Amino acid sequence: MEKASLTLAELNNYVRDIIEANFPDEIWIIAEISELNVNAKGHCYIDFIERDELTKKIIARQRATIWAFQYRLISGHFESIARQPLSTGMKVLVSVQVKYHVLYGLSLNVTDIDPSYTLGEQARHREAVIKQLEEEGVLEMNRGLELEKIPQKLAVISSETAAGFGDFINQLEYNPYGYYFKIELFQAFMQGEKTSESVINALGQIYDLEDKFDAILIIRGGGAKAELSAFDDYDLSFMISQSPIPVLTGIGHERDESVADMVAWQAFKTPTAVADFLIDRIANFDHLLDDMTRKLHMLTRSRLDKAENRLERQEYQIHSAAKSSLQNESHGLNKLSRQLSYGLKGYINSQYNILENFGGDMKNKSKWFIKTKRLKCEEFHNSLKLSKNQFLTAHHHKLELSEAKVLSNDPRKLLKSGYGYITYKGKRISSASELNVNDFIRIAFKDGKADAQVTEINRHKKD
Repeated sequence: MEKASLTLAELNNYVRDIIEANFPDEIWIIAEISELNVNAKGHCYIDFIERDELTKKIIARQRATIWAFQYRLISGHFESIARQPLSTGMKVLVSVQVKYHVLYGLSLNVTDIDPSYTLGEQARHREAVIKQLEEEGVLEMNRGLELEKIPQKLAVISSETAAGFGDFINQLEYNPYGYYFKIELFQAFMQGEKTSESVINALGQIYDLEDKFDAILIIRGGGAKAELSAFDDYDLSFMISQSPIPVLTGIGHERDESVADMVAWQAFKTPTAVADFLIDRIANFDHLLDDMTRKLHMLTRSRLDKAENRLERQEYQIHSAAKSSLQNESHGLNKLSRQLSYGLKGYINSQYNILENFGGDMKNKSKWFIKTKRLKCEEFHNSLKLSKNQFLTAHHHKLELSEAKVLSNDPRKLLKSGYGYITYKGKRISSASELNVNDFIRIAFKDGKADAQVTEINRHKKD
């Protein structure tokens, strides 16, 4: 007795029919981009994966394709909204058609990608890192350290070939005051998948030499927003928060603040801004010393002049009253003179300290108020501009997709593929039941028309 069997092709056809019957329409799925390649014809080939939330191990993998005519629309729309290109490591929400080929197996055809989900996922990850750092009480730990008034011994984490590093060195070496800085470079990747790990390793090397440095600087040039995601990494941010030395960042992005910036002692937009801060800090301290010396000299001179005049008047009055009394009280007057001198010096010092503290408080409060208002204005302006652009871009994208669908249903495509278009008395015929024997019909082809007479009609019987 023969066993029931199927050929491999029959099995694959059966699997295809089942899959396409269960997934007749496009569906939305969430996945991470593991690999992304665009060939010379413009077709994009992607490997999607899913990781276990706890172990981060890959638990699912599937290949997918974005055909060239759709990839141009989808990638352009995504980049205009997300302000970054599609790249590996991104978590995305994609619309796909599930396909099964008898030779090549299961695949997904991507028809759309929602950029707002990726932005939301990145923001969610960033907020989760910030929340964890806050709960652990380390978010502002590095800010509690005191930076030297004259920070000249610097540990720099960067890439020697980075343009930002070169700009930073030039800014320090050619400062207008001629201040000297001792710089030691700790090499690290400033972009790519190894960024976080290499910066953490560099920080570990510096911590072992903490007595050698006044500050740690993490600097790089500008770059795409996607390249800055490494600086939202929890391990890197936690490592910065634990630094025994103040950490200054100049990562090179004008719009966004990374988590690494938030945990640093102070963050700057560019490497040259970090250099300017260090130069200005030493210059301000230098100017402050000069100003304090000048003020102290003037105040002391004034106090001494007043005291001298007062003593001269007293001496004259006493001398006029009685020379003998002056001689008897000479010892007491000398003692009084010393006490007055000490008292004046103490009073001068206390008044100076009061004035210095008051001036510092007023300056800091003014700077903070101005900075807060400026940031609020910039944030509102950027938010309004981004909302407008997103609205226009989203509607433009919908129109392009609709145009593509209309063109795909153009009957002229069917004619070019070898199909014909049949009419009877000007009416389109789609079924044999609409015709009778001897009816005259017209057939339209891609390059002309032909008239014919029906001689026989074979109608399929219904089950």
